[in-house]
Amino acid sequence: MNWIRRRWNRLTAAEQRYVLILAALALAVRLVYAFSVDLIPADYMGIDLDAVEYDYLGVNVAEGKGLVDRFGFPTSFRFPAYPFLLGFIYFLFGHSHMAVLVIQAFMGVATPLLIYFTARHLLPETTSRIAGAVGAIYPGFVYFVGWLMTENLFLLLISLLLYYTVSLGRVASWRKLVFLGVLLGLLGLTRGVGLPFLGLIPAYIFLRHRGDFRTRLVRSGAVMAVGCLTLLPWTVRNYLQFDRLMLPSAEGGVVLWLGFNDVPLIHYQTDAAFEYVERVGREHARSEEFYRLLADHNLFGITAMKELFRLYYPDEPPPQSEVEASDRLGAKAQVLLFQSPMAWVYKSIKQVFRFWHVLDERGRYVYGYGFIIPFFFAGAWLQRRRVMDFMPLYLYPAVLYAVAIVFFADARFRLPFEGVLIIVGAWGIERFLARFKPVYWGYGILAVFFLANYYLRLHSPQVRLAIRSVAGALGFQMAEI
Repeated sequence: MNWIRRRWNRLTAAEQRYVLILAALALAVRLVYAFSVDLIPADYMGIDLDAVEYDYLGVNVAEGKGLVDRFGFPTSFRFPAYPFLLGFIYFLFGHSHMAVLVIQAFMGVATPLLIYFTARHLLPETTSRIAGAVGAIYPGFVYFVGWLMTENLFLLLISLLLYYTVSLGRVASWRKLVFLGVLLGLLGLTRGVGLPFLGLIPAYIFLRHRGDFRTRLVRSGAVMAVGCLTLLPWTVRNYLQFDRLMLPSAEGGVVLWLGFNDVPLIHYQTDAAFEYVERVGREHARSEEFYRLLADHNLFGITAMKELFRLYYPDEPPPQSEVEASDRLGAKAQVLLFQSPMAWVYKSIKQVFRFWHVLDERGRYVYGYGFIIPFFFAGAWLQRRRVMDFMPLYLYPAVLYAVAIVFFADARFRLPFEGVLIIVGAWGIERFLARFKPVYWGYGILAVFFLANYYLRLHSPQVRLAIRSVAGALGFQMAEI
């Protein structure tokens, strides 16, 4: 609180007014969405079993059971930070999805504020205000509020990490370095794509900070050590449960294997959940009960791994733990990788062109990339002479993007690095607006461009099918959907 008070007192009266308006706007937009979103989808295509499992694990944490599946087996497949956040909320308010959404709305207010303050270290005040305003209404950030998914916590943590990395300057206090290490550890406990930063940020500190070799080595080593210490309790837990030293999650080998094998949605068992909705009526159905029924009729943890081996490798003995299953699947993926490396390269390159997801069935997760990308590239070009000043920003999406493409089943861009795109893109937006007199013409064009992007996103299946139809008519061979 003292840090917030000191930071607030350094702002001018005009800056204080802007921050209050920005926070109020961001909160209002997110609360409106939180109270209007329906967590019960219209059909099975709207179900994400990841959210169902996070919800189930959160209830177990609130009841003191820890992270165990519905058969009572300890699970390590999900990174623990978000289930424990859900568990804390459920412990305080009961199993209430609305409580989660409201708290996530308040958490989401921090993102545009951090975008603004991060931009202030690199850009003029006016440009920084544009960045903050875009962050407040950015559809992707708002959309995350309505899902029981790790993005909400990950977005807050990576926004804090970005702010602290940029604000460190060339010399940092030990308090900042320790806090940075804690953030790195929490990121690693939230999502797998956060783990590379445990090496990246200390390396950046070593290369960019002032001081002799020993001083820079000690500072960067301290940040990495604090990050590892933050991971240590969960590492000990996993060792005690699985008798194996491992990263926070056992998903690595499974995710790699999924890059070569598509597990169809037919394995989702949704009948009981939708029968409940039909029985009580949609207006009376509770999302908490809907999620519970999905959790009761779908397999998670080691039971799901055993079922996967039964379906795909019936001649092999079933795994006895998630760690064993992940190791075996990872080994199989590596064999496939060495047998057909070009197939993996082709798959990775193909994901690059799904960046906006207009042509991808997973487009439902992404709302805004198309709007900000042209301005991001324009801003990067305009700031090309300051590339080293902006390097911390560019490293974030580069690392997250590379990890998603190389190691994940597909380029699932529920990766909240848009803050970087917004900060750099704000410079492009400002220069664009400066070309118009009166300026409201520029704002009008921006609004039309934004709404067109939003329209295309909402109709991405139709757009995708139309493009496929035209390509097929021209003689191109189309893969099956």
